[in-house]
Amino acid sequence: MESINLRYPGWECTHWKTHSVCIRRVERYVSNGRDRRFVPVKREPKQPGRPDIGNGRHVMRKMFIAVATLGMGASTHAAVIGTTYTDATNDLLDSSLTNLDLVSARFSNDATHLHLSVTVRGDVSATTWGDYLVFIDSTPSLTTAGRSDAEGPRSNPFHRGVAAPAGTDAFIGSWLDDGGGNLNYTFEGGRWNEKESGTPDLARATSGTVSWTFSLESLGLAAGDTFRFDVATTGGANGTSSLDLLSTDTIRPGWGFDEDATLDLSYTVAGSTAVPGIGGIAALAGLGLVRRRRTR
Repeated sequence: MESINLRYPGWECTHWKTHSVCIRRVERYVSNGRDRRFVPVKREPKQPGRPDIGNGRHVMRKMFIAVATLGMGASTHAAVIGTTYTDATNDLLDSSLTNLDLVSARFSNDATHLHLSVTVRGDVSATTWGDYLVFIDSTPSLTTAGRSDAEGPRSNPFHRGVAAPAGTDAFIGSWLDDGGGNLNYTFEGGRWNEKESGTPDLARATSGTVSWTFSLESLGLAAGDTFRFDVATTGGANGTSSLDLLSTDTIRPGWGFDEDATLDLSYTVAGSTAVPGIGGIAALAGLGLVRRRRTR
């Protein structure tokens, strides 16, 4: 198919094998393809809200752009599902310890993994020490508070002086010294069992953010689960208490005393949040266009 206006000055003609269509201003003429005699054909008035079929390619292109934009917007929305928890700053005994002063923590998840990030007040790329601990209680089962189980669910496998009287089912521990690393555990069979190991994501370290990703399975979690948790910052020695807890703004009195993580914060693992992407929406739109084409 081609469009020319040279043979018939003042007309724009489109030629097919069997016929031609020529347009001059608001009138349309057709040729039978044999004698080139042009017969005026009445043109339907454009209905309000009805697309101009005479400019079908342009309309189609606009529809595709709209579909693509919608698809990209929906995908972006799905990527930001999560919850951010904030903490007061300078709520620790030494304000110079900016690598331990919690500003916020963020939890999010996809179908298989939990994504966690902690932000502190200082540039963690400029320091070579600091531990970050996460206590997770997904199945509350301890009805009696206590601190006597040094290796039990009220304590933690890093042997820090932070206890969870209600008991914890999973624990995450990470450190920045010696190149950094992280471990996660679940409490099963009367003991702590290591599940996964890795290194923290320090891509945003200059902004004070440290990030981790763990499989939901390794933490004993699944879609729809709600768990209680707390986040603590501390040093690297056994018995060291936390310097800052996400759940409270109370200033800890020192390094070497026992304290409790209240697990007052909660997060619910989101279920499927899938939305049609560009391909899915475009396919649906395409089906609609095909159906329209067949019924015209």
